Amino acid sequence: MRSLQEAILAALSLSSMLVSRGHEAAVVGGAVRDLLLSRRAPEADLATSAPMEEILDIWPGSPVLGRPPAATVIVLSRGCRIDVSTFQGKDLEEDLGRRDLTINAMAMVPDGTIVDPWGGRSDLAGRLLRFTGDPVERLIADPLRAVRLARFASELHGFRVDQGSLKICRGFASRVAAMPLPRIGREVLHALEGDLPAFLETLEQGGILDPILPRLKGLSSSLRDTLFSRVRNACALTADPAVRAATLLADEGTTATGTLSAWNWPKSLSREISALVDNLTVALDGGDVRTWARLFRSRGADWIGKLSLLGFIYSLNSEPDTGIWAQRRVGSIPFIIRLQSFGKRITGEEVMALTGLESGPEIGRIMEDLDEAVALGEIRSREDALKWVSSAGGGHSRKSFSFPNPG
Repeated sequence: MRSLQEAILAALSLSSMLVSRGHEAAVVGGAVRDLLLSRRAPEADLATSAPMEEILDIWPGSPVLGRPPAATVIVLSRGCRIDVSTFQGKDLEEDLGRRDLTINAMAMVPDGTIVDPWGGRSDLAGRLLRFTGDPVERLIADPLRAVRLARFASELHGFRVDQGSLKICRGFASRVAAMPLPRIGREVLHALEGDLPAFLETLEQGGILDPILPRLKGLSSSLRDTLFSRVRNACALTADPAVRAATLLADEGTTATGTLSAWNWPKSLSREISALVDNLTVALDGGDVRTWARLFRSRGADWIGKLSLLGFIYSLNSEPDTGIWAQRRVGSIPFIIRLQSFGKRITGEEVMALTGLESGPEIGRIMEDLDEAVALGEIRSREDALKWVSSAGGGHSRKSFSFPNPG
């Protein structure tokens, strides 16, 4: 396992190379903060007085993100990603002054000395999150910093948000609403990994919750309280991002898919969340055996466990209550166990070969009937299933045919 300092040490080594060429260079931002908090940083940022051309001369062929003057060169060192950029401003102090929060506005020079012109160490000690310098200037430069303030409140346990910074955020709600949705989505995705309730509460205190989740606009305080309670329960019960996100977005119903797409979240995660939201009523109402069989085949047993957990989270705050939810959960478990224990499923090609039917809706119906029979325990082996399919090809369906129990 890598040490806490691995990324810092790799970045300091690169900074020494730049200093040897007559340039200023320092590790900046989150890696320095995380080192002081004894948190592992997987990567580090390096700021230097060297122009972009010389950075690329030292590390030729390195990928470049963005455009000058904000371009970043990605260098791999000791297995760590180091993002190297030219100072934003005339020197290191001005570069640090343009960063979002004081705790992210510290630097470390090659000999290990901490450079802290904005009080970051003091704020770390006081567990305080506040903007660097003039909050208005920071938010004019990038209104999304209001959302990042909330995200750090979720990420750094026990930190409090500076009230002056929150007050300034309230005047930037319209600008936050106009930010590109993928940037907003990236911050929400990060917040899922931390204290999501703290993220939402900070957004609300800063007057920017509605721009992030427009569906909340106009909701009564009781409905907001219910949502916050569900999110708190979800975060207490699981760290799974799909369940947490589905809890947050479930009331959006079919529009949740559009929100996830606009946020540009990873497609596999978005599909998982959308499926949870779309099938919440199954978890709450119980669902019939055919529905559980279909969901098992399309999503798998692990996903069904997440759906059931989402139903439990909802049952804590609304009808049906947890007792009814538990009864329905107990009723569905045998179906899932039988399907999971059955082994290799009969394929569509096998169904066509056994029945003489061509590919089409009838093949799908037979396979769904077969899954239903397996879930009900009427078919217990692959051999039985093949015989069942042969009979199905003769016009039988699950409702009119049940293979005898072995014995």
